[in-house]
Amino acid sequence: MLPGPRRLVEFHVGSIEKKNFSMLFCAPSMLPQVERLFKPPRMEIQISLDREQAVYTNKDEVCGHVILRNDSQVDINSITIRMLGSATSRLDAGRVTETHQLFKTNIQLFPPKEFASFSKSRPVTVSPGQHVFPFTFSFPHASECYKASLTHGADSKQTGSRKTHHLLRRLPPSTGDPTTAEEIKYLLEATVQQDGLMRGTHKASRGVYFYCTSTMHLPMRGITDKRSVVCRPDLSEPISPRSQEPICQIEATLLNGPFLVLGQPVPLRVEMTNLPGLSSSNHTVSLHDFQSMLIETTEVRAKGSSESTTRSWIIQTMANLRQSLVPGYDDMAEPVLRVDEGVWTRHVVPTFLTPTFETCNVSRNFKLEIRLGIWFGRDHMRIFEFQFPVYIVSLAIPGLKVEKQEPAPDYYESLGFQNGLLKETM
Repeated sequence: MLPGPRRLVEFHVGSIEKKNFSMLFCAPSMLPQVERLFKPPRMEIQISLDREQAVYTNKDEVCGHVILRNDSQVDINSITIRMLGSATSRLDAGRVTETHQLFKTNIQLFPPKEFASFSKSRPVTVSPGQHVFPFTFSFPHASECYKASLTHGADSKQTGSRKTHHLLRRLPPSTGDPTTAEEIKYLLEATVQQDGLMRGTHKASRGVYFYCTSTMHLPMRGITDKRSVVCRPDLSEPISPRSQEPICQIEATLLNGPFLVLGQPVPLRVEMTNLPGLSSSNHTVSLHDFQSMLIETTEVRAKGSSESTTRSWIIQTMANLRQSLVPGYDDMAEPVLRVDEGVWTRHVVPTFLTPTFETCNVSRNFKLEIRLGIWFGRDHMRIFEFQFPVYIVSLAIPGLKVEKQEPAPDYYESLGFQNGLLKETM
């Protein structure tokens, strides 16, 4: 029996060089089916990004291609790709875990939407060769884990399980791994759904490193912490019973408020004010020691319990400076002594840190600790410690080198394409 007439339909897949691909509808042939049964086709799936090894921000699009290589004809129902983010918290050495799906976005790459009706109930036979399907994703502005909660809400009520609470927050940065208490990751996952005699699902995945950036107008209003100290230059000098000991104030000010920017120096000002005890003194007040340190606290929550981990990151530490404080005047024209800002402006907030973030089950915050060792005269040194709750932000991707855009592998047609790319199995 001769095969029935063929109907040719031309369409475009994505925007790959505007190449035309043909879909041929024809009667099935039993011989190729038998051959594929005894010789399973070799299929390879790869996800190629236009920016390999790049860091993506909330302002970027994730663009790339899914590449399908097969050495013989295969029956395919669909090719899809999805981008998803998840936040996992682990307590009690991993015995208690909780995972929140931050978002999930799906794109159907094949068959194209305008031709999906042709193969809705029947698989499509794809000829041997290499096939490239482009995709583009955008990151959502905020986490969308509440959507999954709406889907599974009915199941929670029936089983009586604990209700999960969700926060509407900006997407957190990538951090952690399967061995840490916290793990926030973003993935691309391509799926080829195969039908026919070799029914099955083939998948490929790769991670995407996400880094959230902020838009801020600096400088902002500063915040100040003060310490009072007896500023008598020489403790061996007696004080008249009628007089009071002179009290000075050491002020540490963060000029941009509680915000520190990754890759930039700490915007700090250190002054000594209220100087009656030193105004007539010949003794020099000097900075002897200086240290700046960030204290990072990560809190993980799961199943109603929580645990915290604290780590310290030293930005800078210096000793035996013997640097005299510089005379000056404040905004009220009162005399002050200032620490030269050159002490700390050569050091920056480490770029390997993540910005401050909070999501449903994982949060990370920071404190800035400033320690000063100040000489007030012979054998008279005092240590002052200031601590500020701060927000670590990123205005750009720190330490990221601009890389050349790498195009996906060129599309080529093998001998199998000369008779048409696709054939729908009847």
